[in-house]
Amino acid sequence: MEKVPQACYGLAGSGCGVDEVKAAGGSKLGFVPPGCTAQSLLSQALFLGNVTNATREDCIWRRGNDRDNCPDPDVKYYMYTSKALSQRKQVDVTGADWLRANGWEPNDDTVVLIHGYGGMDGSFPMVVLRDVESKPPDVSREPITCKRDVVKLTERVMRGPPNSSAYLKNGSYNVFVVDWGPLCKPPCYASAVHNLRPVARCVSELFTFLRNSGASLQRTTCVGHSLGAHMCGLVSLYLLFRMHRIIALDPARPLVRASNRLRSVDANVVQVIHTNAGQFGEGGRLGIVDFCINGGREQPSCENRTHVALCSHVRAVCYMAESINTATARIAAPCSTRRCPSGSRRPGALLGLGVPIIMGQHTPDRYRKQY
Repeated sequence: MEKVPQACYGLAGSGCGVDEVKAAGGSKLGFVPPGCTAQSLLSQALFLGNVTNATREDCIWRRGNDRDNCPDPDVKYYMYTSKALSQRKQVDVTGADWLRANGWEPNDDTVVLIHGYGGMDGSFPMVVLRDVESKPPDVSREPITCKRDVVKLTERVMRGPPNSSAYLKNGSYNVFVVDWGPLCKPPCYASAVHNLRPVARCVSELFTFLRNSGASLQRTTCVGHSLGAHMCGLVSLYLLFRMHRIIALDPARPLVRASNRLRSVDANVVQVIHTNAGQFGEGGRLGIVDFCINGGREQPSCENRTHVALCSHVRAVCYMAESINTATARIAAPCSTRRCPSGSRRPGALLGLGVPIIMGQHTPDRYRKQY
């Protein structure tokens, strides 16, 4: 069967169907036929149907129940440091001295980034957190089309932007990226959800390796978006020590069972940032501190867009990227609801509920509430 171009892997799906691509005269990576919008891509991504002629055999399904071998050849780890922005090094978790021999900075904080469905190292949106330019790319313009937004962004990311920011520029961090792209590639959303636990079991080896190599648990944070947010929590089940902090960016809702869902007890501090609660993102509280940005359901910058829900879901990463720099981090006011409200809260409705706090990377560990 002819494979579908992966031009739109970074946002929602795997490109338009084979027939549409051939009819438009395209065959190479990066070609997107006219009318290939985020909404049509998402439909293809979530449902295995005849739009792409995909079948279950095209997806990779791990056996599960702890029967898969680790390390997994389809799960790779890459290290980036603030001292060497342009260098990417694949981590060897079996090498006892690997970190110190490859530029790891023991005095810097450690961040582990885990992408969600359709992602990979260097793909949108998680690359925004790693080292994309200071102003996060605008994925909310009208219309959200593959050709106008995703392909151009993908090309820019693959070239490597000259002016980096996020973790690698806004502080001193050791950044590790978990790349499980082959196990969550479009249009295989169902298998991606199924693979969460097997991949998390292998990723736990990375955290064990970091601790054994001298990384401070108190200064190590797991940051995951969508399915990656749940994976941060699942990793904790396979560790012989307690994770300190998880920051979950709009944890995915579709098809995720309760047994695979992020929990507030998965780390000492579990922070959740909601931007599309109840649709692509989980609607209820999952952490010890939850932030419902602009009400947590739809983001104002995504109004009247081609796919408001998807745009809002991705926005969580952009808000997190802003928070790494304290000058641009958002301030959150507490609210009294157990779930994210249906709309943006009026400032007057928040008076008397508590002290506003900074959201994201620099949120103090002691806070316990919904904001």
